[in-house]
Amino acid sequence: MKIDVHASVATVDVGPPGGPYEAIPASATVEMSESDPYDLRVRVDWVPDEGRLSVREITYTAHPGGEPVRVANINRMAVSELLHHALETSVLGSAGWAGIVDRHADVDKVRVDALVYLVAVALDSLKPSATVAVARGMSPASGPKRVAAARQAGLIPETQPGKASGV
Repeated sequence: MKIDVHASVATVDVGPPGGPYEAIPASATVEMSESDPYDLRVRVDWVPDEGRLSVREITYTAHPGGEPVRVANINRMAVSELLHHALETSVLGSAGWAGIVDRHADVDKVRVDALVYLVAVALDSLKPSATVAVARGMSPASGPKRVAAARQAGLIPETQPGKASGV
């Protein structure tokens, strides 16, 4: 499978009030080709009210001479995981989540934890609290405590249990 991410030149600064911030693309198109059973194109755009990139368009393309696009086959594709991996790799680069922590090593740890959480939400991560811990090389189970501390400090908005909040 070949994955290409075409990020917009326009960016959005993501981070807690007063910083630090990371720039993420305001939109991106992810193209997955040479994949089985279909090629895939996904466009995501920044939604300010949600504080995240959200899918705006998905196109499935059957291979020439291949089987037609069928719902049963679409359900077999791990689109969510592929999209998350592609966006994270494109935005974070080879340093990954730890790179955010490294780039802001001179900033208060609670602020950096808030930053990692908000970037994870912005990239529509499946587990943004666990991502905070992983960015620091810790057990994912320690993430919720770190996020709670950032939320208590007013750096992350309140949310409903089980729902990530980036706004």
